[in-house]
Amino acid sequence: MITTFGGGVGAGKFLEGLYSENSKMELNIVVNTADDINVYDVRVSPDVDSILYWLSGRVDRRKGWGLKGDTFNHLEKRDSDNSWFNLGDEDFLENQKKKKLLDSGVSLENIINRQRKRLGINNANVFPMTNDNVETFITSKGKKIHFQEYLIKFGMKPKIDKVTFKNIRKSKPSKEILSKISNSQLIIFCPSNPIISIEPILSVPGIRKAVKKSDALKVAISPILGTKAFKGPVLDFMKAKGLPASVLGVSYFYKDLVDYLMLDSEDRRYEKQIQSLGIIPIFKNIKMTKKIISTNMAKAILGLIENE
Repeated sequence: MITTFGGGVGAGKFLEGLYSENSKMELNIVVNTADDINVYDVRVSPDVDSILYWLSGRVDRRKGWGLKGDTFNHLEKRDSDNSWFNLGDEDFLENQKKKKLLDSGVSLENIINRQRKRLGINNANVFPMTNDNVETFITSKGKKIHFQEYLIKFGMKPKIDKVTFKNIRKSKPSKEILSKISNSQLIIFCPSNPIISIEPILSVPGIRKAVKKSDALKVAISPILGTKAFKGPVLDFMKAKGLPASVLGVSYFYKDLVDYLMLDSEDRRYEKQIQSLGIIPIFKNIKMTKKIISTNMAKAILGLIENE
């Protein structure tokens, strides 16, 4: 059994490769939902939707998110101040259905399971990190900004003074998630932003403890090459948390949590420093410009289990 954690484009790309390569083990994908937002009178789960679209082959590969061929006509009907969130027409209709189900008492987990089946994703289970509403806020110069506003509306420009996950302490993980973690042979942290995609999942009460207690082989994949992030504001968030804005900072984040860290082949200069933290580095090409690269990454990680 394999359990993965992550969110965002990096997770989507890697999971596409893992999904196609894995044929022997049950695959469970736990997705960050702390960047969910209420917008246009619907509830959007960007990381969940992105991963479902990557696994089903329906993603807009050029953008890395959203549905291929989707239109944005509904945004043209809104005033410019309230049309900043790029939600496509088909995406919007899907999230309208989701909002109605949520309002009627159906759990997010149940809704995602229905979406998964409808999209033909038959060889993986996809779970939200919690069924409770959790949202990420950035504090900048004393003002709290929703993560999606920071990312899209304000173009990642505000200085990050603090990151908070609203309602995280009151949230509960699915009982099934804890069971999956406990019974996994392999746990993989996708190449996602450690602070805003991985930390929220680990902050849901019970999840970090379950991961640490699990006898699974634990592997993380760096979302950084040297001192450059593949996507998004990873480096700014690392700095805000007092971590080096490099693969070394990723190593510090995963210290005492993983056995292996997969890095790009160009980052061999960090080998001894990472080993000193008790983590074994794995060097591969992790620039996921093609599916074959994520497939090769998955092969290398699955090989660790075969060699046990």
